[in-house]
Amino acid sequence: MIFTLQAEPRNTVRKSDNKALRAAGRIPAVVYGTDIPSIKLSLSAAEFQKCYKQSFTELAFYELILEGKKYHSILKERQIHPVTRNFLHLDFMVVSADSTIELDIPLNIVGESLGEKEGGFMDVVQRTIKVIGKAADLPEGFELDVSEMHVGDTKHIRDLPTGNWTYKDADDITLVVIHGKVAAVEEPAEDEIEAVEGEAAAEAPAEE
Repeated sequence: MIFTLQAEPRNTVRKSDNKALRAAGRIPAVVYGTDIPSIKLSLSAAEFQKCYKQSFTELAFYELILEGKKYHSILKERQIHPVTRNFLHLDFMVVSADSTIELDIPLNIVGESLGEKEGGFMDVVQRTIKVIGKAADLPEGFELDVSEMHVGDTKHIRDLPTGNWTYKDADDITLVVIHGKVAAVEEPAEDEIEAVEGEAAAEAPAEE
């Protein structure tokens, strides 16, 4: 998945400059790479958010167009406001097709497990998978079929497909678990509570 975004040069110096930029509906950002220095830029907040929401299920590359020049990049870092959840700052890293990089690839769960139909529930331990490989060889996403899983079954890294990449985590790392139905804890009856309280009062020493 490749998104194309128009960028504008950014000459902000003070924090107040970036604050004013955000108030105008833009996100401060930088793009950098092994062969280029860090370049300050800004992006339309509305346009970036639209692309970002579409990138949850697939690996995303961003074509940043800045003053007529194109930068093929990935989103490397992002700063998000803890309350408003608005993007405060973005870091993009330029990548070429033959560059070796480490990325988090989205994990997509497919199907409804037999264990869930039996009354259990599914626990997804990891939503992304760390892989290392050439940018051109990396998959856009992984699909994990859970339809045949029963209560107590697990899926691991080793259950994912192989390709021209390596998994950073060990092959026995758990991705999905099907747990049994949680037993309901019975609340004691009101008359039982009163009986216990009465016994406790009877056993308590008298005040002098």
